[in-house]
Amino acid sequence: MSLTKTLLALALTGAALSAQAGVTYTATSGNTSAVSGVTTIDFNNGLLPTGFATYDTLNAIMPAGGYPGESAPPPGDVTRYFSVGTSHGQVSSSSVTFGGNGVSYFGYFMGSPDSYNVVTLYSGNTAILQINGSDMAHAASLMADGDQSHGFYMNFATNSGTTISSVTFSSNSNAFETDNHSYIAAVPEPETYAMLLTGLGLVGFASRRRREPSEERFY
Repeated sequence: MSLTKTLLALALTGAALSAQAGVTYTATSGNTSAVSGVTTIDFNNGLLPTGFATYDTLNAIMPAGGYPGESAPPPGDVTRYFSVGTSHGQVSSSSVTFGGNGVSYFGYFMGSPDSYNVVTLYSGNTAILQINGSDMAHAASLMADGDQSHGFYMNFATNSGTTISSVTFSSNSNAFETDNHSYIAAVPEPETYAMLLTGLGLVGFASRRRREPSEERFY
């Protein structure tokens, strides 16, 4: 089942569904992704994630328990988590950038939605989707009132050849808390595979042509 169909099925079971510029998003219950085949980043080692998914600042990784009254982990989360905001040395904005062809799916567990929580998805340098805490809360059939007992999992899936190359979390107050970031790396489009195979075929043909004169000397 495709990611879009999977998220549509999840939406029809009770989560809200919306789409913009080749991206479909839903809110589902639980603190982990319901999509199979994801890679999950839980921040538990306290190190700055690098590699295919590269985060730009260590200051967005909060200690277990957070800072009561200012930055609280999503409900039930007793480990380190990711947060942006304006207190305790946090940054008001932090991004994750993906290597390769980007990702076709991205998700995160979040709590206490507030209207000033903002997430922006980019494809290259182009913002393809920006939603705030009110949009995210609405997707989960909740109010963006900062209720720390409310938690849900946000899911973003691409379609129409769109991929996500980076995601920025931002908040101009206290705070936007998330955890268990998950993604699925995008694969080249069929046209890209065709071009790659054609290129490999031309390389093979050129290699054979280069070998032919030397091979003739053995006859």
